[in-house]
Parts: sequence; structure tokens; C-alpha cells
Amino acid sequence: MPCRCRETARASVSEVLLRFYQPFLQRYGSTMSPVQRSALQSILLCRTEAMGGHRYRCTHCRHEHFAWHSCNHRLCPRCGAVDTAAWVAHKLEERLSVDHYLVTVTLPAQLRPLCLIRGAEFYRKFSRSSSRAVKGVLADPRHLGGQCGFMGMFQSWRQDLLLHPHIHFIVPGIGLGKDGNITRLKRKGWLVHGEVFAKRLKSLLLNELRGTGWLDSKELSRLWAIKWNCDVKCFGNGENALKYLGRYVFKGPISDARIHKIDTKSVWIRVKDRKSRSYHPVEIEGVEFVRRYLLHALPSGFHRIRYYGFLHGRSREKLTQIRRQLGAPNPDDSSPKEASTPEPTPPIYHCPRCGNAMTHIEHRSRAPPWRRRIPRIWNTHSLTHRPLETTRPSKPFFVTAKWPCPPVPKYRMHPKNNTSKGKMHTRNNRTASEYSQIITNPNR
Repeated sequence: MPCRCRETARASVSEVLLRFYQPFLQRYGSTMSPVQRSALQSILLCRTEAMGGHRYRCTHCRHEHFAWHSCNHRLCPRCGAVDTAAWVAHKLEERLSVDHYLVTVTLPAQLRPLCLIRGAEFYRKFSRSSSRAVKGVLADPRHLGGQCGFMGMFQSWRQDLLLHPHIHFIVPGIGLGKDGNITRLKRKGWLVHGEVFAKRLKSLLLNELRGTGWLDSKELSRLWAIKWNCDVKCFGNGENALKYLGRYVFKGPISDARIHKIDTKSVWIRVKDRKSRSYHPVEIEGVEFVRRYLLHALPSGFHRIRYYGFLHGRSREKLTQIRRQLGAPNPDDSSPKEASTPEPTPPIYHCPRCGNAMTHIEHRSRAPPWRRRIPRIWNTHSLTHRPLETTRPSKPFFVTAKWPCPPVPKYRMHPKNNTSKGKMHTRNNRTASEYSQIITNPNR
């Protein structure tokens, strides 16, 4: 697995945030929530010396290379690729051999300001009302007439990064009746009209908001009068739907591949036209890009993915019963793991200069929390703690910035072990000089 140097990397979301986060803080710093500040700091420090990592040396040319750990934040665009592939493979193995439907419910624009004001509390009400709407409609004997099982994934963005909360539900076209037998849809390839789900969601959510005092009677009357949107599509065996949603399970609202170019004031991103199905660049002001990106930092403790019905973790017996009636094997029993299975060998990294194999030299642990704090983001212009031990090496290998520069703590070296919390990556590693400017300069 050859490592990719920073010189060959293209423009990324983290570089956009690094370039425009200071003017963003000057304009919107007083309105940021702690969740947004934490997300911004994690993305800026992702794959830098602050997160720790591994040191490698080429066996031929003696070139040394560092692979820094990732932040594993769910808003970071560079983290979660391995977890996404594993999640999609696991869900494809667990899916039932029936038709799957993608039900998408969208929050009206009149209610989106509550997402910023009430945050997690309103998001939970929206998720709970949406799942109840799907359960209630499918429990009707005219549609499915049994207990359904489905998975829901929450998204809060659209192509241009504006706030657009909606939930995708992947619904298998099968249910479990009260007598324990499976129930099927009345019409093959057809679930329910989307307007039926939208009307049920409108009734459940507005009745729940009526007693909160968040909306007055006039606003509620307007919401009752408008038409709510819900889209229903058949995705066959569900493979394409799972792969589509899998791209957003452990990643942020935009990937590095969609960043077209960056200049001193603006950012160009690729946006897909739904009619022509082609991508075209759209210009967004740099500060506005950061503001839109941080709108999608979900509150702490809010689960983006939820399972309902017989797909819930506590309903494994019902799911096994459905598989038995369908004649499908249980994925937990179909491929038992042998006790003598050897452990996977670690990947071999190749030198970016000569291409020969590189050997692992040492592991560096993460910096302490107070050293991973960017003062500018948290409105603190001086660190409250002082380094425990500092040193000025004659030939520093850890910090490549030229001296004089703020001293770097001398952390203890650990042998290679399994105690590191981050994952090893070698793509888009930030230079130490950039890290030193972020961490040690209190005016940034």
C-alpha cells in the first residue's frame, strides 16, 4: 500500500476550513455552540502531530515518514472510510431477500429554524414522529398489515450545504403478523403513496409541538395548511439504497473530491444538477462555506442511524423467525469463524521516494487534551497550562519548523501496541509547520 505524500494531494475540506476559520470566528464566533467548536477543532487537528501516529523508515534510502492518526469525528470528510465499507458489507449480508423501499420524509422550511434553536430536542421529536408515521401507516391491513422493520438515517444537508433536514428509511416489503406468520404487500413493487406518510407525519409532529410553546397558534395554522413532502421509491433488493446511504454514515456533508478550487475569498464546489445529472461548479464565499458546514454538526448523543421493528437489536428472535419462513440462512450461523484463523498481517507501506518497503520505527501517543486545544476557537488567548517538560533538539524529527519557535513537549515514546485510539492514515498529512501555527499561536 504505497503512501501518498502531501505534495500530490488536492484541495480538501480541511484546507478550506484552515484558510477561512479565522474570518469566520470574527464574524460568527459569538454564535457558535460548543459542538460546533469541537467539530472545527477536531477537523483542523486531524492527521497532525497532535493526534499522534507512527514513524516509518525506508530500508533502502533511509527516508523517514510519519503517518498521523485521524480524529474520527463524524463530521470530518477524511475519516470513516474503513468503517463505511465494513458497515455496508455487514448490512448487505443481513438484508432480507425481498423488495426494499426508500422512504424519504423532509422537514418543511418553516420548521427548520427550530433545528438551530432547540437542537437535539427538536431532532428527536422529528425522528420519533417520522418513525411512528411509517409504523402506523404500514400497520394498516390495507398496506402491510403487520409489524414492519426498517432502518432510518438522518441527514441535514443538501448539495449546496444549506440546512435541509430529512430522514431516509429503508423499508423491506415484508412484515410479521400477530399470529407469527409473515405478511406481504398487496401489490408487488408498490409500498404506499408518499402523501399518506406526509399527512401522518404532519399530524404527529404538530400535535407534539402544540404543547411545547415553541410555536404560536398562527404558525401552527400555517403549518397545517401547507403540503408536506415525502418520497417513496422501490430499490429492488436494497443493495443500491444501502450503498447510497453508506457514503454518509460516517462522513460529513461534502467530500474532498467535490472541492473544485480555492482562492483568497471564495470556494468552488461541484453540485449535481438533478435534471441533467451532471456536475457544475458553484461559488460560495469562504466564510459562508464554513458557516454552512458547521450547521451540520449534530448535537452530542444524537444517533444518526436508528433501527425499528423487527430490525431493532432487541428483536433478533423475530428476525430469525422471518428468515426461517423465507428459507434464508441466518448470517450469524452461516459462516462461523474458526478458532484457528490467523490474525491479519499488517499492511506493508512503501517509500514515497524509491518505492521500497518501509519498517515501523516507533509509535507516538496523542498530545494531552490541553495541548490539543486551539485557543482561537474557544476564545482564549493564552493557555492555562504550561508544558511539563520541553526540549530543543539539535535535529528535530517531530517538528520541522525552524527555530526559534515555541518549544514542543517531550512526550514519552511507546513501542507499537494496540492502545492507540486513532487509526493510521498516510493520505493528506499536514506539515508540522502548519500544526505549529495552529496550536502555538494564540492570535490565530
